[in-house]
Amino acid sequence: MPTPGRPTTTGLKPGVTAISGRCWPLPDEGTLYVGEKGALLHTWAGLQVFPEALGKRLDTVPRTLPRRRGTWGEWAEACRGGEPAGCNFNWAEPLTEIVLLGNIAIRTGKLLEWDVARGTFTNSPEANRQLHADYPNGWSLEAV
Repeated sequence: MPTPGRPTTTGLKPGVTAISGRCWPLPDEGTLYVGEKGALLHTWAGLQVFPEALGKRLDTVPRTLPRRRGTWGEWAEACRGGEPAGCNFNWAEPLTEIVLLGNIAIRTGKLLEWDVARGTFTNSPEANRQLHADYPNGWSLEAV
C-alpha cells in the first residue's frame, strides 16, 4: 500500500505509478514533482495534478503574475528592448551549471562539495576529472 502523496512503482507495470493509492499512467517524457499532498506532472502537453481533486482547487487560485507570450515571443520582445526574456543568461547560466554539477554527483554517487571561486570540487578528484572533456585530435574549445 503506497504512502499517501508518495509515488510507488512496486508491483506495477512500467510507465505506471501509484499516488495516494491510485494508479496513474506516466508518459514517455516529463517531470514528476511529488509533494506531501499530491503530485504535479509537467510535460510538453501541460500540467496534470494528482489527485484530480487537488488540481481542481488550483483553478481558484488568482493569477497575480503577468503572463508572457511564450519563449519566442519573450525573446522577440527582449530583442526590441522590452523586458528581458524569462530564459535570459542571468539565471539560465547558473541553473545549467547546477544541473550539470548534479549530473556529476549522480555519476560519482557521492556528496560533493563545490568551490565556486576555484570552479572545482574540494573533496573528489574523480568528480574534478569529469569537469572537462578530452577532445579528439583536431578539436578544441580554445577559440571560445
